[in-house]
Amino acid sequence: MSGLISGFSAKGRKVTFVFRSNPRAPSAARGIEERRLGGLGHQDGAVRSSAACFQLSPVGATELRIEGVRLSAGSAGALAELLQVLSCGEESAALAFDHLGNSRHERPLGSALAGIAADEREHQALLAGLGASLPQPRQDPSLEATMRRFFMRLADRDVLVHFVRIVAIDSAVCHILGALRCRGKPLASDDRVGSILERIHHDEARHVAIASRCAAPLLKSARGREIAADAREQLTHVLRLRADSLDSLLVDPDRLFLRLRANATAGKAI
Repeated sequence: MSGLISGFSAKGRKVTFVFRSNPRAPSAARGIEERRLGGLGHQDGAVRSSAACFQLSPVGATELRIEGVRLSAGSAGALAELLQVLSCGEESAALAFDHLGNSRHERPLGSALAGIAADEREHQALLAGLGASLPQPRQDPSLEATMRRFFMRLADRDVLVHFVRIVAIDSAVCHILGALRCRGKPLASDDRVGSILERIHHDEARHVAIASRCAAPLLKSARGREIAADAREQLTHVLRLRADSLDSLLVDPDRLFLRLRANATAGKAI
């Protein structure tokens, strides 16, 4: 598949690039790509999740520790558990955008996607530093298994399908962050936490704009809307395992999930 797609660079500058998709790349080449990206690769249309996805305190986390976080014990514990999902999402996104950028030969697109991957790695580091200042979350094998299945299903050999899912998930993250940092909510009372969430929210909104342009040929179709709705539905299954954490942070999980489903194809970073 090929064509012209208008998009934005990582800095927000509009660019136009030629898009080509080769879903039937030789398996040997895909294997080389997997090894080069440290385990990220296609297998039955999915990206294999890195084992590090669930290590929320990577090497050097003590150096990244964000001091001065002032939250109640209940809010700190709830945020720590919610970070299990958000941190895994940032790592998965960084790997995915690295893969998408490295598999595209068009310089404007590759540069834009590389910029997003760099953003996602910064987000992961910020959340790791924040997590280091919070209580250790409980071990939850059910959550880990559910997250692995979810993130493995996001990728697809058809890059347009992958971009549609990215739009659906990243715009959902914007909704979630907006709800968490809303005035009057516990996390809004802490300047350090609020600034981190605001930074990530702003970046994710820009990522949605870029991915939406890339996904436009499919996103506007009935099939694209179905793909986006399914991605959002699967995300709510993951988040339900942390519904108590959302509730503790004064975010009504049922209302949030309804909103995510209702706006599944809007691609609006609110």
